[in-house]
Amino acid sequence: MLRAWLGIAVVATGLVTLACRDAPSTAAAPPATRDVVDDLGRRVTVPARVERVLSLAPSTTEFVFALGAGDRLVGRSDACDFPPAAAAVPSVGTLFPPSYERILATRPDLVLMIDGNADVRRRLTAHGLPVVVVQPKTLDGILDATRRLGRLLGREAAAEALVRDLTVRRDAVVARVPAGHPRVFYEVWPDPLTSAGPATFLGDLLRVAGGRNVVPAEAGDWPRLSMERVVAADPEVVLTARADSRAAILAGERAGWAAVTAARTGRVVAVPNPDLLVRAGPRAFDGLAWLASVLHPAAFEGAR
Repeated sequence: MLRAWLGIAVVATGLVTLACRDAPSTAAAPPATRDVVDDLGRRVTVPARVERVLSLAPSTTEFVFALGAGDRLVGRSDACDFPPAAAAVPSVGTLFPPSYERILATRPDLVLMIDGNADVRRRLTAHGLPVVVVQPKTLDGILDATRRLGRLLGREAAAEALVRDLTVRRDAVVARVPAGHPRVFYEVWPDPLTSAGPATFLGDLLRVAGGRNVVPAEAGDWPRLSMERVVAADPEVVLTARADSRAAILAGERAGWAAVTAARTGRVVAVPNPDLLVRAGPRAFDGLAWLASVLHPAAFEGAR
């Protein structure tokens, strides 16, 4: 009797095993796509695994390389010149005007760009390409963008390591900034005289570095200003992206500047690498350290 029962049990077990093998799997297949929200608040459907990236902005190219995903770049714009390894990535030219033939030939499954060329964005989207805009407005925004791009590219651990490093570097600069913040004017362009408002990325850098932007918020992001308005604001430090502008101001060759404190005291500084201040990417934290050392030389003596 015992042997009979054991035989029945063995047969039953075998039938159950065969049934389990023959039953269709109920495990869900991994999704082929996912939705992300970019810096314009647009919901974009992207591949679950991004393999081919086209970067149309210098800052997004720098992000991709900083996250260790440079090998996924199949194209870049002419302006994407950092890191040096970017030169090996095929260029699709500029966006002024764009070559859609060259862009589409890269067969990207993700396009990264900044805001500012809505027509290009619309046309690429119409071609079925997922376009994600990465446009941080602040240093904190760069940290957020690093994490989001890390998730997008499957480089989460690299993104968190980069965020930790950038945060430490930012905090080290902020800790050395003294209480007194000088009045600062940033000359984006000399004619017409153009500057950067507080709501721009450059404006946030000035604030974190311990400067008081003399451009009021109501003037807008990239206002054209009269010389009389600059004289009235009387900046103590003037920063310019052009070495010839600095030389002309200090030599008294540009009307009105002699009345400005920065010109009288010689604190007119040509920015050696404007990319560090205008590209909202990882190298902006280098720009922050340089900017703070210029605004507060005594506090950062030996740091430049």
